[in-house]
Amino acid sequence: MKTISIVKHWMSLATVEEQQLLAERAGTSRGYLYQLSGGHRQASAELGAAIERESKVMAKASKGRLPVIYRTDIVAACRACDFAQRCLGERAVVSEFPIVGKIEEISA
Repeated sequence: MKTISIVKHWMSLATVEEQQLLAERAGTSRGYLYQLSGGHRQASAELGAAIERESKVMAKASKGRLPVIYRTDIVAACRACDFAQRCLGERAVVSEFPIVGKIEEISA
């Protein structure tokens, strides 16, 4: 089954302005967020922490419309970290979502 990353999912739900705001608040660019969303880049631990922190703020402000991007979703070192696994529990694994086709394809 094909899947998409939480960053790609987040980017698809966010407006261009929200994408730019997350990038600015996290200290990166919107283009780099797209590279993360496509799996072309891995974030540093510092950037992963900043994206997690700011996506939590934006998730709350959007009343849950935008999901939280956890650092373990985009930083391999954080996924392997015992501390992150103890703190985040099940959320310490990469969040992936199935790619959903047209309604006709799903019900077939």
